[in-house]
Amino acid sequence: MRFGELKMWRIAGLLLWLFSSPAIAAPSLAGTWFGKGQPDSRESMYLDRFLANGQLHSQFRDCIKGNAYDSSEDGIWSVSGIILTIKIERHDGKPAPRTDTYRLDSVTANGFKDVYIPLNFSFDEHRVGDNFTMPSCQLLS
Repeated sequence: MRFGELKMWRIAGLLLWLFSSPAIAAPSLAGTWFGKGQPDSRESMYLDRFLANGQLHSQFRDCIKGNAYDSSEDGIWSVSGIILTIKIERHDGKPAPRTDTYRLDSVTANGFKDVYIPLNFSFDEHRVGDNFTMPSCQLLS
């Protein structure tokens, strides 16, 4: 067997091994995530609950002079490749349809970093327990 043939067999064997090995699954976004910062306010915080069935429930808190201003959004989420798409259906319980797209830069079991594509704004979210509640504004002042 010539060197070129041997090399081709090794490459073929490697490819066969790669395609027959179980894929290493990326960690899921399903779960509860906490983060700080929004494009209009670095002091804002948010709590995203990505449900395994594709539903999303988000809470937002702005702290202004120690007072909390809360809002919420509900919708659906999906991931295709490195693009996270969130389709908001309701804001504070009222219809407010829109679609937001994010580029996932990293996803681990404990956190993910994404970029809101239209504004090139980075988010850094950390996994928290399902019973986590947002901190009081007095704790952050």
